[in-house]
Amino acid sequence: MKIKFLGGAEEVGRLAIKIREKDYDVMVDYGVIPEKPPEFPLPPEPVKSIYLTHAHLDHMGALPVYYHEYDAKFYSTIMTANSMRPMLEDSIKVTNIEGYPSRFDIDDISSLYSSFQNVNYNETIVDGPFQVTAQSAGHIPGSTMWKFENSRSILVTGDLYTKETMLLNGARPQKADILIMESTYAGKNHEERDQVVKRLRQRVKEVVEDGGKVILPSFAMGRTQELIMILSDMGYNISVDGMGNGISGIYLHTPGFLRSQKGFSKSVGKVRQIRGRRMRESALDSDIVITTSGMLDGGPVLSYIEKLMNDTKSAIFLTGYQVEGTNGRSLMENGTIKIAGATVKPNMKLDFFDLSAHAGHDDLIDFVKQVDPEKVILCHGDNRENLLEDLSEFDVELPFNGHEFEVS
Repeated sequence: MKIKFLGGAEEVGRLAIKIREKDYDVMVDYGVIPEKPPEFPLPPEPVKSIYLTHAHLDHMGALPVYYHEYDAKFYSTIMTANSMRPMLEDSIKVTNIEGYPSRFDIDDISSLYSSFQNVNYNETIVDGPFQVTAQSAGHIPGSTMWKFENSRSILVTGDLYTKETMLLNGARPQKADILIMESTYAGKNHEERDQVVKRLRQRVKEVVEDGGKVILPSFAMGRTQELIMILSDMGYNISVDGMGNGISGIYLHTPGFLRSQKGFSKSVGKVRQIRGRRMRESALDSDIVITTSGMLDGGPVLSYIEKLMNDTKSAIFLTGYQVEGTNGRSLMENGTIKIAGATVKPNMKLDFFDLSAHAGHDDLIDFVKQVDPEKVILCHGDNRENLLEDLSEFDVELPFNGHEFEVS
């Protein structure tokens, strides 16, 4: 068996893993690093099948590029397939707006979907020499760990979260001979989630009771929906703007993936979904606005901040990782953001709440020990070596992009 990373080996993003067994090639993910311009994996290589772990761009944003040149069966959960289409279509629009050459078009997206094969959790399919089983990865609704079995078994985690949230149950370890695992938070643990939620609710209450507004920049997929569930029972007026509303609709109409479909539906019923410019003009009548983009790079969030930037009673609460070079990172480090090309310094309160959907260092170590593989292959991380000391009892491989290696 041979493994080759076309991307995402020693970096976070553009994950693409090719697995070969008896001249039968499959690939897991084919994503981008959504920077300016986007960074793509190595050029696609023909495979029989592609397995997608989840619908974030850093795992699937380059998939249509593959279908521009080649064809392959495409496997994912129905939730992932439903969620990724608006993200892919929006990425074409963003690329055109930013003036970068587009690597794919709507026809390539259509080719991708014409090859789609739905796989349910706990379902096993036969693909060439492999028996392939899908299991929840706990990261976002529809996220999947893929287990490939023949004489040996390989478990590919994709992005992984092992603890319970209001939206999802955590991933459960599966025994495997070889574990290919993300390492995004190698060397870093998260604050306990229930404490983060408690602190967020308390700070929201303080701001609103003092007469201010809370702006929650949020990722459209997963984070927006979790924030709705965290805050909807507090009795405040909440508006939700941006692509997250469309994703919420997909979650509502694709049952079987949430901890509580009924609970999520009830929470969504308590918020006001902003659709169109006219509704956006009145959104700040609300106490709380949950809105894209989560890193403040475009989206409705900038217009809300611009209107409130001199309101010292109001607040911006960040809840996700802010990539270097983004407005969100600049706000955290320098207190400044760019709006319409001008650098401004909002006078609003600022706080950060770690609601990451990636496993922290100790959770990754615990996951490996429960899988108990003969070999661990660490990917999708900038600091993978931070895991080595705590995994000293295991045979650990740190691959790099473009290098094909054998596993036995």
